[in-house]
Amino acid sequence: MQIMERTYSLSSGILNCFPTYAIFDFTAERYDLKEAKEFGKVIDTHYKGRKCVVISTRKLTKSINPEVYTAVTSKSVIAIAIVSENEAVRKEAVKEQSLCQGAFSYFKTIDEAVNWADTVVKNS
Repeated sequence: MQIMERTYSLSSGILNCFPTYAIFDFTAERYDLKEAKEFGKVIDTHYKGRKCVVISTRKLTKSINPEVYTAVTSKSVIAIAIVSENEAVRKEAVKEQSLCQGAFSYFKTIDEAVNWADTVVKNS
């Protein structure tokens, strides 16, 4: 695991930024355009001129507005990983995958997602 650069407290969760990936502890019940714009602004400011993978940890299913994948785009994010051991979250992630324009994957552990993120950034 890389050394953390900074932590941001957002309305929808905690964002821990590392050199090539960000781990987002998604705690809000809903994720809509307002939250997506806030997230995009923070991630693009932090990773200005760099590429990153967002790793979203989720313990429970969430209400995600599908428009966030098309209405709010990031110049920095090249891939998204969802991490959860909850089967309902995995099914939710499968639905989200078709909305995502970049690489998208689901993992049961943070370590698996971090290894994938390192490979994605290295090969981009």
